[in-house]
Amino acid sequence: MTRPVSGRPGSVLLAVAAVLAAVVLVLAGCGAIPTSGPVGSIAPGNGSSGGGIYIFNPPGPRNGATPEEIIEGFYRAGIAPADDYRIAREYLAPAFAGEWRPVEQTLVYDSEPSIVDNVQEGSYTVQVEATAVIGEHGLRTDLPANSTRSAEVRLEQVDGEWRIVEAPDGTLVETGNFSVLFAPHLLYFYDATYAYAVPDVRWFANRQGLAATIVESLLAGPAPYLRNAAYSAFPEDAALTRPAVPIDAGRATVDLAESVFVDASDLRRQQMQQQLELTLSRLNNVTSVTMTVNQREVGLGAQAPGFTAAIVDPAVADTQIAIAGGALVYYQGDGIVPVGGVPDISGHKPRDPAMGPGGNRYAFLDGGRTRLFTVDETGSVSTPVRGVDLVAPSIDTYGWTWTVAGGSHSHVMAVPASTALDGPAREVAAGWLDDAEVLSLRVSRDGARVAVVARIGGDTGLYIGGIIRDSDGVPRGFTDPLEVPTAVPVSRAVWDSDISVIVMRANAEEAVTAERIGLDGTSELFLPLQGMIGLSAGPGERRPVYAETPEGIYSRVGNSWSAQGRQASNLSYAG
Repeated sequence: MTRPVSGRPGSVLLAVAAVLAAVVLVLAGCGAIPTSGPVGSIAPGNGSSGGGIYIFNPPGPRNGATPEEIIEGFYRAGIAPADDYRIAREYLAPAFAGEWRPVEQTLVYDSEPSIVDNVQEGSYTVQVEATAVIGEHGLRTDLPANSTRSAEVRLEQVDGEWRIVEAPDGTLVETGNFSVLFAPHLLYFYDATYAYAVPDVRWFANRQGLAATIVESLLAGPAPYLRNAAYSAFPEDAALTRPAVPIDAGRATVDLAESVFVDASDLRRQQMQQQLELTLSRLNNVTSVTMTVNQREVGLGAQAPGFTAAIVDPAVADTQIAIAGGALVYYQGDGIVPVGGVPDISGHKPRDPAMGPGGNRYAFLDGGRTRLFTVDETGSVSTPVRGVDLVAPSIDTYGWTWTVAGGSHSHVMAVPASTALDGPAREVAAGWLDDAEVLSLRVSRDGARVAVVARIGGDTGLYIGGIIRDSDGVPRGFTDPLEVPTAVPVSRAVWDSDISVIVMRANAEEAVTAERIGLDGTSELFLPLQGMIGLSAGPGERRPVYAETPEGIYSRVGNSWSAQGRQASNLSYAG
């Protein structure tokens, strides 16, 4: 459930309007496409996903049907992808039936579509209230509320029957049918060092040929917000020799063009193989993957120097960093242990601590949020960043410490693990945050993405952006982000897994509801907690979620909050 930032400099613009232009019409005397009632039988089947695939059997065109009935039938038949949308193509003139591209995009609509008879004979406008658009490669864009889209459709008589001769590529799917027809799938790419697998959520129709659709989308590269932040082992022009990935006894055979492997080293071929395995193994009926060229298996060679098994959804340790008695402490379960080797920092009135994934680097802000302090593995404390309204720090897997300085413009700052070797703190380019008030920033465990809560143009929202790095992991900038809709007000976001975050808005006086949001469209509201002012969570099996109030610490048990006392404050998992 994501949408690109729109109407702001440097925003990600998916070509939504390229097919269906936004129009607001005052309609009178118009027809309507039924959204309820029978559309044929629905039966479970087996497809390349290995799960239940529902087969819709809408009727074809009847003899003597009016233009409005042909249009209605055509769009209703868009929910039946069997045999390359054979039924929908029956509503098209023969010449146009071969040109229409149903998978170009899918428009998900909420309210009943309307058909307007235009002045020119055979010309009609179909208008819908749209909620989302699914692009050719499964990229989903959620639209603002009350978004209206329209399509021009033209019909002519063919052998005495009305048939469609012009219509936009793509299909329409009613919201209620969408969850049956489509499902989220994860494509996997790499971080800049090829050590971590970076997930990219896509949405595909549950139909035959799903494995091929997934591979074609993988070969097309990462989603716009991950470009230059996540990387593919395949060259940009990589392609299947034909649009099929046969699966036999659990073995998926991916037959690729010979050009894919020109000058490809053993290391690169092994990274390609791994990327396909990570992506296709999530299908229920795939247990192994074989790459071929002209049906001949591609040799991978012995394990290449430099090849590592990519880490998927890396977990954090269950020990947190916290503040107690003006000092850094470890918090685990309901007890605390002082962090050894760190000098007295109580005079800085420390707050908002962070801990590196290795557990040997720390950072914190002073009480006025004007100075960022870092603590290296020797216990040496330094002050690499000064500013106003500094954001709670985050330490990524490469050892970089992140914060944001406020003021007239936001400045995203990154501090290297060793300023002696890599220089001082540097500003990271993030044009979309120039005029924003950043409330929270947290780097994902794969180091390729960042979750940001920011107030932009008067509205506060959650944004997921990519981190552009060089091959050594040095950050160079942010990509234009996705805006992720939330059901609750937000001021803080923490990663809960590689595809989910938990958000909340701190309020010491009122009950606060936190929400777990999945990039796959899932959402879970937590039980409200009175006076919640802090929240900590981290990826990993059985990692408890903790909340803080003025009265103390609470851990989440089921969907309830259990009091843990007041041993520490400002809890934070590594990262």
